[in-house]
Amino acid sequence: MHQTDRVLRQFGFRQLIPLTPEVLDDEHKINLRKSNTHWPVFFLEYIEIWENWYNHINTHELIIVPELTCTPSYMPWFRIHGKLYLLSEE
Repeated sequence: MHQTDRVLRQFGFRQLIPLTPEVLDDEHKINLRKSNTHWPVFFLEYIEIWENWYNHINTHELIIVPELTCTPSYMPWFRIHGKLYLLSEE
């Protein structure tokens, strides 16, 4: 599923430390040509998420002061796990 917790600042919310991404490797290996599979039942979990999208809208704390665009713990986390500069490999 989409990891909306990684783009909160783009929508006016304070950026938190993102959750660990969901691994969908098994879903990518599924052979969709199986004729004996009832796909709506097989993918019921994801269909329910899609149909209840309104329950998954981010409702986090809005940015009021530009200096507070991140939670205090986000920037130390980002310095370890993020990319400080996007440079070409030259």
